[in-house]
Amino acid sequence: MTTKERALNGFWTHKRTGEHIVVNRVTKFGEAYARHVGEDTKTVNKLRVKIQTDKLKEEYVKGMI
Repeated sequence: MTTKERALNGFWTHKRTGEHIVVNRVTKFGEAYARHVGEDTKTVNKLRVKIQTDKLKEEYVKGMI
């Protein structure tokens, strides 16, 4: 994993809805794997979300805002 890919790991907040996700894995093919989390950083559901990294950068803001 490169440093550029590693920088995407962590908590992200959706710009419009305010939903929080945590990205825990990024592939070389531009896919980020994440889970929905609540305000207390606990997992809301066990489903994994697969997001393209370009879409992640457009629709989400890094951090728990």
